[in-house]
Amino acid sequence: MRIAAIDIGSNSIHMVIAAAHHPPGFEVVDREREVVQIGRGSFADRRLRRSAMKRTAQALGRFVQLARRVQVDRILCTTTAAVREAANGGEFLKMCRELAGITPRVIPAAEEGRLIDLAIRSALRMPSGPALVVDIGGGSAQLAFGDGASAPRVVSVPLGSLRLTESFLEHDPPTPREVTRLRRTIREALREAFATLGSADGIAVYGSSGAVHALAHAAHWLEHGDRIRQINGHVLTAEALRRTTRKLLRMPCAQRERLPEIDALRAEIIVPGALVLLEMLERAHSKSITLSDFGLREGLVTDWLLHHTQEVSALGHAEDLRLRSVMGLLAKFGPSGPHPQRIADLSLAMFDGLQAEHGLDENARDMLRFAALLHDVGSAIGYDGHAEHSYYVILHGQLRGLSEEEVAIIANVARYHGKGRPRKRDEGFARLPKATRNTVRWLSALLRIAEGLDRSHYQLIGALRVLKRERTISIIVSAVRDAQLELWAAQRRVAPLEKLLDADVRIVVGGAPITRPGFNRPQPSPARTPAANGTARAPRAGVPPRAPRRTSAPPPARDDSGPAPARRAGAGSPAAPQNRARIPMHAAGREPKRN
Repeated sequence: MRIAAIDIGSNSIHMVIAAAHHPPGFEVVDREREVVQIGRGSFADRRLRRSAMKRTAQALGRFVQLARRVQVDRILCTTTAAVREAANGGEFLKMCRELAGITPRVIPAAEEGRLIDLAIRSALRMPSGPALVVDIGGGSAQLAFGDGASAPRVVSVPLGSLRLTESFLEHDPPTPREVTRLRRTIREALREAFATLGSADGIAVYGSSGAVHALAHAAHWLEHGDRIRQINGHVLTAEALRRTTRKLLRMPCAQRERLPEIDALRAEIIVPGALVLLEMLERAHSKSITLSDFGLREGLVTDWLLHHTQEVSALGHAEDLRLRSVMGLLAKFGPSGPHPQRIADLSLAMFDGLQAEHGLDENARDMLRFAALLHDVGSAIGYDGHAEHSYYVILHGQLRGLSEEEVAIIANVARYHGKGRPRKRDEGFARLPKATRNTVRWLSALLRIAEGLDRSHYQLIGALRVLKRERTISIIVSAVRDAQLELWAAQRRVAPLEKLLDADVRIVVGGAPITRPGFNRPQPSPARTPAANGTARAPRAGVPPRAPRRTSAPPPARDDSGPAPARRAGAGSPAAPQNRARIPMHAAGREPKRN
């Protein structure tokens, strides 16, 4: 399973693409970053500039396109300080929906700090005691103080690098007066923040964000003349940061650009970031900060995996993007247990056995499989009318890897798995092309019967094969034990298939009982069907049925009722064989001929 996490910060937009394995574990397989500075010019009047909004929304669209191209299963997207504070933030969200197809989630400062803390703790071996996690963004800085056992105390301060640059620095390099004013503002804000956090003196400090990484790269180059080989776990000492900050204050922007890992836009705002980080370490009485390459994006992935372990497990073995998407929707809305998979197995066995009759291709077979897996997802809304609910959930379930027409096929097949039949007056069915409507009729007819064959949800029917003789189609099933309810329910559902085949369809119990569940393809049909097998035959239209031999009380007439009471063996009433069932014809909804 692949997850894309996108963070729209005040300065940059970042994306990571992660491959999940055992939750909450994952591996980052791709990263993307673009400096868009959506917060530029917005902090004074708290209004995002239209050019910045459009620039950011277009970048988001490119990120989303990349994520979908590599077939991710989930896209998580958040935005933080600049949009959170802007009076016209809603306008930006609307633009993202129009240009990128997704709407970012605006998260509060406390949630931002929690996710950053979660990410760093998943990337580094941190002490069991309290620790301080800091992140310096473009619009704000987050401080999270905790021990990992519970949610950390988070304080957000308006000390983002871009915000401070726009508010205090007009000259390049900055004048001593500008630096003095900037230092004073930083000290006052952090004095209040540390008072809120409580005792954080002398504890370990950990850091994330582009600003902190850029400072570490600059310090290492200026101190040692080479690049950092691994940022995760790298230690930046307070003394090295202090020397680096003094040098940065004297450099013009063009000179700062020539430092490793610092582009033009980062060079413009790196000085305020250095002053904020240095003041944080001094307030914490810490001699160093340990860096992590994980940040808000990885925190989003970790948090999502922690809350979706069942879905990740369900998707773990599915290679096909379409199947992963279907299984994800099933995990979210579908019933638990083996019923959906058993219905899919039975449906596909009938599809394969009737290949010459329906003439549908392998893609139609896949649509049947997906519809069978999802046919009951509407039960999450309510059992009554759940087939209609399933249609709606599938249609709007954002299934990936499938075309609009394929999703419509799956939704319609699931819609008609019960009592309803495809009708041209049904709006969703009527919109389909004629050939597609024919596909839906075939697939839904097969799914209806498969649903009957697991009517009790106990998987009593283990396998089936199809035998064709003249104008009669026998669906021969193997039963684990007495399956009279399943035979009765399936026989009641054969009429749509009979109409398509123009033949009688019989549900027949035959073959040795099996005890292991699961199969994919039907076994080869035998040359003959034993005459002693019990059958339940449906007459063709216009042909009067034979009067059946009454062997047991008829079962109820409703699809959703329980099984009819079995006649107990006693005097004058020998016990019936376990795997043979003779179904009264009127139990299938037909009146027997009266003599």
